[in-house]
Amino acid sequence: MRLARHLTSLVLVLVTPARTQTGCVLEHCAKVLFECQVDNVCRPWSTCNTKCGLGTESLPCQIRCADLYKPTDATAAKINEFSECVISEHHCVPQIKESCPVPANTLKKLDLTALAGEWYITRGRNVMFDCFDCQHHNFTLGTTSDPKPLHGDLKYLVKKDLNCTYPDCDYLQREVFQSFAQPDMALQGHLTNHNNSLEELHYSDDWYVLAARPDKYALIYYCGCNDATCGYSGAVLYTRASSYVDGLDAADKAVLAAAVSAAGVPGFELSTMCYPDNRACA
Repeated sequence: MRLARHLTSLVLVLVTPARTQTGCVLEHCAKVLFECQVDNVCRPWSTCNTKCGLGTESLPCQIRCADLYKPTDATAAKINEFSECVISEHHCVPQIKESCPVPANTLKKLDLTALAGEWYITRGRNVMFDCFDCQHHNFTLGTTSDPKPLHGDLKYLVKKDLNCTYPDCDYLQREVFQSFAQPDMALQGHLTNHNNSLEELHYSDDWYVLAARPDKYALIYYCGCNDATCGYSGAVLYTRASSYVDGLDAADKAVLAAAVSAAGVPGFELSTMCYPDNRACA
């Protein structure tokens, strides 16, 4: 997930300006628009977004464009500049507002060492963010003085063709980094990644750990907000084993199903979550 999805946030989403928004873009962002169109990285990303249409129903298409044309740090400048101008600075594109209910059963006690080490996402809730093949994440702990002591190196694979199945897929390797604070010691399962830069569309992610067993699993529900979209949500099941089937027994699955039910989030059910294919990690 970008987480995120990966996150979440990780995604620069641009809605193609409607006619009423064109004036705003031309008045405030004409220079960066031109620079985007002559840039070999920004231009195909922009062209992809233009084909997506307007409104919230086009969001999956826009996120797919970001997945396919996600630039490296060295080539991100023109995409970042255009997104910052149109979305964050001049609001030519209105922010999409969604609803993200807070779960009712966030863990009150959670030692961050329980999340350290390597994990695989073996179940996901949001098909836009949580269902990539081979989401292999590694978490490390910083010092006690670190304001965000939990650091995540989040690797995942993007299919060039969504209709392919392993092993007949061509993948794009992606990687993002996120760091989390534990702001409320009375609710230690609530982790936050707030106060991010303009370059990252000021995204804020809240993770809610619903169940955790350090040697086996961690179930996380999340809510996020950035300058483009506020209130996006999802959930992932981290397991130490790369396979959901091999990593958990019947008792584990019963605990997780109960945790999902206790969250009280409409439409959140373990049985409907996707199964990322982690065979691609090999």
